[in-house]
Amino acid sequence: MTQLKDSPTEDKKKKGNMNRRSFLKLTGLAGAALITLPSLGYVYTSNQDAAVGIILDELKYLKLDKKGVEQFVQNYFQNHYVKDSLRAQINLKSIYFLDLNIQKSEMVTKMVQDYLLSTDFFMNKMDETKTVKYMGVYTPYKRPCANPFSSFYYPQVST
Repeated sequence: MTQLKDSPTEDKKKKGNMNRRSFLKLTGLAGAALITLPSLGYVYTSNQDAAVGIILDELKYLKLDKKGVEQFVQNYFQNHYVKDSLRAQINLKSIYFLDLNIQKSEMVTKMVQDYLLSTDFFMNKMDETKTVKYMGVYTPYKRPCANPFSSFYYPQVST
């Protein structure tokens, strides 16, 4: 008796060639991984880490003391509504992860402004070459900010 040969489709399956079903499974898994992995970072990053990242990114032209930035964020979050507002937390993390323009977020713009007021940046006459150090949360009643637009803060121009 002669033995029947396998059909051509069975030969392809035996050789391990990719068929449509396995291709769709593989692309589906790859797509799920592309979506899941970044969202894990989004979920597991704390709001404070996102705030530190935003400040460091926005003021990258300055020499910032990272420990000072972290201390500012910790102090800032103690008395700020962002710790209780889910919408503010999503806003903060979205700006950090998607590298959005902070000018569209009043909360984040105010946080960066408050950080600058809480440092020695204006006391050092806005000198970008010096390391900016955190001095404590800015309170206008305890330590009013000197006028940053005063002529005392700008270098002398020879005429």
